[in-house]
Amino acid sequence: MEQRSITKYGYIPDFGDFRDLPYVPPTGLKVPKSADVFNPKNPILDQGQLGCCTGNGGARILRQEILKQGLTDFAPARLQIYYDERVIEGTVKTDSGAQIRDCLKVLANNGAADEKLWPYDIAKFKKKPAKAVYKSALKNKAIQYFRVDNTKIGDLKACLTEGYPIIIGFSVYSEFEGEDAAKTGIVPMPTKSSKLVGGHCVVLEGFDDTKSVWILTNSWGENWGNKGRFTLPYEYLTNTNLATDFWTIRQAS
Repeated sequence: MEQRSITKYGYIPDFGDFRDLPYVPPTGLKVPKSADVFNPKNPILDQGQLGCCTGNGGARILRQEILKQGLTDFAPARLQIYYDERVIEGTVKTDSGAQIRDCLKVLANNGAADEKLWPYDIAKFKKKPAKAVYKSALKNKAIQYFRVDNTKIGDLKACLTEGYPIIIGFSVYSEFEGEDAAKTGIVPMPTKSSKLVGGHCVVLEGFDDTKSVWILTNSWGENWGNKGRFTLPYEYLTNTNLATDFWTIRQAS
């Protein structure tokens, strides 16, 4: 497996907003001991050496919803999403990373074009997509998005049980870039000797009570971790000092 580090992590935490719509689990939902919404038709992505984890994560959850609804499948344009995030944040000329909140705003307001129209060439991340790209993007929007309270393990499990992934941000420590994580996809809790290396956006897709772990999909290609995926202990993601900004989308157009 490929041991990996990235020159710049691209997740920027936000400060929350009282106007955020919260995810509310449906009444009477029976939550199993494990669940995984992974869809093999939604391939593992590779962001390369660009801080575009939010663009990759946004593309993944949008495609997942498109597949779930049985709409015409396509690969959302990651560079367009990332560019538009940086328009909102005023940082288009730099590989600054972005907030997940702004990723969701892009998916809801601008939509995402087919990546065939705006290929993922990271050397062109500063270039504004063509008008035809934006015209196409308007056909593919996330109609609704909700903030999930990651301090409530039941809410996270309920969302996944319903069949919806959650895009998240978390603090990355040195273990994530280590050989064990690269080979096995098993990432432990950080220790006092762990080094904080950055913030990263990934997609939460499952849980397993027998191991007390979350199952997540990274954007470092299939040669990292467990075929591009990894696990984190339950307590990692419910700790707001380690993870925050959990969002889920509903209804793609």
